[in-house]
Amino acid sequence: MPQYQTWEEFSRAAEKLYLADPMKARVVLKYRHSDGSLCIKVTDDLVQWHLNSYKMLNLRNVIAGGLET
Repeated sequence: MPQYQTWEEFSRAAEKLYLADPMKARVVLKYRHSDGSLCIKVTDDLVQWHLNSYKMLNLRNVIAGGLET
């Protein structure tokens, strides 16, 4: 499972995966309050991208990206 270290790389890869087949792509978000970690997984059952972060900036990017229309 490829894991990205930066939000920019991960978001580009996730967007490409989504645009390839929007009906198959899905996202899983897990936030652990105890250690402040955010885990994001994007998959289409063939390819899976993963980002695990302890930075609050990444959480803000996810929230801001989710509010775009």
